[in-house]
Amino acid sequence: MLKRRRTHQFKRNTRHTSPNRRRVLLKNIHKKVLLRRKLFALLQMEEMAAQP
Repeated sequence: MLKRRRTHQFKRNTRHTSPNRRRVLLKNIHKKVLLRRKLFALLQMEEMAAQP
């Protein structure tokens, strides 16, 4: 199961930082998003395989 996200706190943190730090945070979070998408896709594939 996918874990809950804490976007409100994250957005507050990114808003009050320097531009460089913001860039790094966004890059890291983007990597996380891509990983979550991949995991979700795998879950969907398993469900599809289990149906017939």
